Amino acid sequence: MPDVTVSVGARRIGDSHDKAAVLSLSVPLPIFNNGAGELARAGAEFDRAQAQRAAVSLDAEQALVDAQSDVANAQAAAEAAGPALAAAGEAARIARIGYAAGRFSQLDLIEAERALTESREVSIDALAALHDARARLARLNGSTASLYKD
Repeated sequence: MPDVTVSVGARRIGDSHDKAAVLSLSVPLPIFNNGAGELARAGAEFDRAQAQRAAVSLDAEQALVDAQSDVANAQAAAEAAGPALAAAGEAARIARIGYAAGRFSQLDLIEAERALTESREVSIDALAALHDARARLARLNGSTASLYKD
């Protein structure tokens, strides 16, 4: 669309005191303008959008890989906590029996119970980390299928 400009004014002519009314009409003709500037700007915006899209895609892929790694690490920690918890439970059971028979001191019983409590805490923390990692992975995948794996 051409931008038509109209202006009106008064002008003094030469050294005399004569005045004249001036009317100006301006109509730009886009004869030599083929829109190359706008095409270049649109191309640059398109390239910027493509680069942002690629960056977001890479960030999402990296987050998914990190989440999968976190699930694997948390799974290993949870599996390792199981035997330690069982051993601590057995040690506490033996300490209770031994204390009742008079073979162990109260200090030995308390130490075995403390170790059992610490093993339970480690096991609970490992399972909580596993469930958190699975939930994060499920959120990134957009499904709840990975929440119910054993």
